[in-house]
Amino acid sequence: MQFTILATLAAAAAVAVNAVPTADTPLAARAIEARSGCGSTGPLGDGHYIWWITVGCNSGGQYKCQAMGADGCLPGQTKHIGSMEVDVRTLVTVSDSQSDVPFQDPNDTTQYAKQSNTNSVTFTCPSGGQIRCQANFNDNNDGPNYSLRVIVPVLYSG
Repeated sequence: MQFTILATLAAAAAVAVNAVPTADTPLAARAIEARSGCGSTGPLGDGHYIWWITVGCNSGGQYKCQAMGADGCLPGQTKHIGSMEVDVRTLVTVSDSQSDVPFQDPNDTTQYAKQSNTNSVTFTCPSGGQIRCQANFNDNNDGPNYSLRVIVPVLYSG
């Protein structure tokens, strides 16, 4: 009886290993297609006024939140973008019978930086080390075929 149970478990494990997608499966290819070039996330989907991505950054570092074209490498057209903004999550303290536990509510953000009629906004990474890069489009149909990215801007001196 124990041998039968072990044989059944071994067969189930073999099926589970074979069910994991490999690089040749369509599922993996779709995941790659959802990513634009040059470090961008996109292209964005069907019509929507607001799109965002949440990314980590090094506290105190200088970064740039950018709306790019669908290829991810060329800047998005500013005539379609009402504003770009960077939001940070608010640290909330929840009281329970054990202790006060701080956590970040994903739906509770505070505007950290914003610029209108542009495709990028420069910001300093906050102490929490995570931001939301957001594009606010002028029209519901302007959002598709854009992508978003956060980069470390190249600073030139001279």
